[in-house]
Amino acid sequence: MKDISSRVHIIDDDTIILDLLKSMVESIGITPTCFNSAEKFLESYIQAPRECVVSDIRMPGLSGLQLQKKLQEKFPVPPPLILVTGYAEVSAAVEAMKQGAYDFVEKPVNGYQFLEKVQGALTLSQDLHAQRLHQSARDARLALLTPKEKEVLEEVLKGQSSKDIANDLGLSTRTVENHRSRLMAKLRVKSTVDLVREFGLSGNGD
Repeated sequence: MKDISSRVHIIDDDTIILDLLKSMVESIGITPTCFNSAEKFLESYIQAPRECVVSDIRMPGLSGLQLQKKLQEKFPVPPPLILVTGYAEVSAAVEAMKQGAYDFVEKPVNGYQFLEKVQGALTLSQDLHAQRLHQSARDARLALLTPKEKEVLEEVLKGQSSKDIANDLGLSTRTVENHRSRLMAKLRVKSTVDLVREFGLSGNGD
């Protein structure tokens, strides 16, 4: 059964390895996109909701490690990256994981382990995409606030009462209550508890 929702990008300058990984991915119903260099992959890459990148760690031109850095520089949430390594490169792959790579597989590639890691990376990608959508919606709502509403929001998130906020900002309590009412409507929350839960980590929305 074809899986048209998942994208797996495979990068390897070795045609034999590229074909092998391609056939493995096809065995689970996914048609991968294949590239013989990281440069060619980057030229055509567009982020997708459910995806992962599989790259050889050592290649002419951009290496797998350099590709990782490029993706991290270009995208706030880069796609999960699985590195394909030889025995001598395992320590570099472990270091890459510390820097954010999803996982690595050693040559000769064990098909079962490889596909298990691909499926895990795809699931992670889907979760990250949902987080991106949520963050975008959250940012869009914060952008609706006036400067004064943002000031009031910041004070509310600190646990301040309307009376305390009024004293701090030199406003009447009624004015603060009006600001609170408007900002909660714009942010689409019904209670202070919901407000803190949804927006408390960002404070003033920066």
